[in-house]
This record gives sequence, C-alpha cells and structure tokens, in this order.
Amino acid sequence: MGTAETIGTRTETRSLTSQILEDGFFCGMLGAAVVALWYLVLDTLAGRPLYTPSLLGSFLFKSPVDVATVTVQPAIVAWYTAVHFLAFLGVGMVAAWLAAQFARFPAVGVAMLFLFVIFETAFFIFALTVGKHLLGTLGMWTIAVANLLAAAAMALFLHYRHPSAIGNLNQIWEDQE
Repeated sequence: MGTAETIGTRTETRSLTSQILEDGFFCGMLGAAVVALWYLVLDTLAGRPLYTPSLLGSFLFKSPVDVATVTVQPAIVAWYTAVHFLAFLGVGMVAAWLAAQFARFPAVGVAMLFLFVIFETAFFIFALTVGKHLLGTLGMWTIAVANLLAAAAMALFLHYRHPSAIGNLNQIWEDQE
C-alpha cells in the first residue's frame, strides 16, 4: 500500500505525462497540418495540387526520381502524408515535453531556442545532402516559410497550454538584474 504522499506523486506524474502526450499529439498534428496546407496552397496556385507530397513520397518510397516525371499518385500521397504526420508527432512530443519543463524550470526556454536553431540547421543540412534537386524544385524559401509557420503555430499552441511559462522567463531576466 502506498502512502498518501506516494499516491499524490504518482497522480501528479501521471497527469503531467498525460498532459505532455495530449499536448504533443495536438502540437504535432497542428504543425503537420500547417505545413501540408502551405504546400497544398502553393501547389494549387501552381496548377498542380498535391504535387509536393507526391514528389517527396516518390523520393522517399521509390528510387531517386526525375522531378520532371513525377505524377500525383494517391497512394504515394497518402503514405507520405502518414510519414509526415508521424514525424511531426515526434517533434510535437519533444516540444510538449520541453514546454512542460519550461513551465517548471524557466531556464529551459534558452535551451528550447538553441534546439530550434540546431533542428532547423540540421534539417537544411540533411535536405541539402539527401535531395539537392528536390530543394531546387521546391525552393528553399518555401521550406523556410513552411518551417517558420509550423514552428509559430506549435509555439502559439504551447503558449496557450502553458501561459505562465513566459512570465517565468521574465522572472529569469529580472533575477539577473
């Protein structure tokens, strides 16, 4: 039998864990949806809806392809979309965990900023090494805007879920003065 203190700690841990899982799920899905919508709009304006997920899916699931021969294939779009959402789910979980830590330990905010910069840099290095011709087709600016839109949407969601976190960050600056 556990004491009241032990049971209270387990409940607090369980609720923190469930909050992180819930926040991570919605944060990741929001980020993925923003990027998907961004490319759907760009592709539609270019007169080729769903071209980007088809291009990336063809590159991911087939041998490297000539970008001029890519056609929209619903199965490839669906599989790529699933991978895209799963990847963002992972990013959302990490972001939610960091946000929960940031709410409790304001110094984590600085680490979050550095991790964001490192993640973006690593993403562009990976993209340059794996698919230079894909970046030329998509355009670096579209990728940068997609990443910034997703990051902003995810950050706003996490700020909504942890409104006291920014106040805690202000406390760090005031303590330093």
